[in-house]
Amino acid sequence: MPPAPAGAVLRVLRQAVRSDVRVIRWCDDGTPETLSTTLLAVERTGLVITRPEGTNRIRPGEPLEIVLQGGGGRFRGRARCLGLSERPSGGSRPIPTIRLSLPNRLQGGERRQSHRVSVGFDLAPTGQLRDPETGSLWLADIIDISMEGMQLRSRDDSPSIQPGDILWLETELPSPVGLLDRPVRIMNVRKDGRSDRHLLGVVLIEPVEELAEFIRKAEIRRAARLRAS
Repeated sequence: MPPAPAGAVLRVLRQAVRSDVRVIRWCDDGTPETLSTTLLAVERTGLVITRPEGTNRIRPGEPLEIVLQGGGGRFRGRARCLGLSERPSGGSRPIPTIRLSLPNRLQGGERRQSHRVSVGFDLAPTGQLRDPETGSLWLADIIDISMEGMQLRSRDDSPSIQPGDILWLETELPSPVGLLDRPVRIMNVRKDGRSDRHLLGVVLIEPVEELAEFIRKAEIRRAARLRAS
């Protein structure tokens, strides 16, 4: 039996309930087919999505891929069709649905495609990464920030952090963000070419709406500094 999904996976899935998602299936000739649907519910035993209009081609047991927008960007995960069903709609006709297995892992996060703003030149914020299971702590300097994540430079020469780890990031940022204490996914870890420290790319698992105004103000400060130099 596959392992149960981690808590962070369930948080991302639950944030996408009632939103539009895509399901990718593979035709008999191997070509992918993308179907638009809606995630209706995240339950202990699986996901419930609306049955894509005009198609009954998805078969029980068929492997699928679900693509959704969660806190930290776009994520995708492998699932399997558990069967066709119906769900009460509150009207005379039930909603045709499909039950999917829960993805054990979600991959993705489109931080590289989102706008980043450098904050090291004037704010020089620092953060603390912590592993809630082991209690391990790591200090890091924040280099740049986007709506979906951050680039950090570790204070430790050899942090025992691996891509895919789910950690909590705590930092104090200027208004309107203030204290930030949110789960993040480690997307990449690489050696800093200028020192023995490491650069960490992280994606926020839960959205922080206040970051939009924070990024706008940081861009204004950066532009003013460039004009004055």
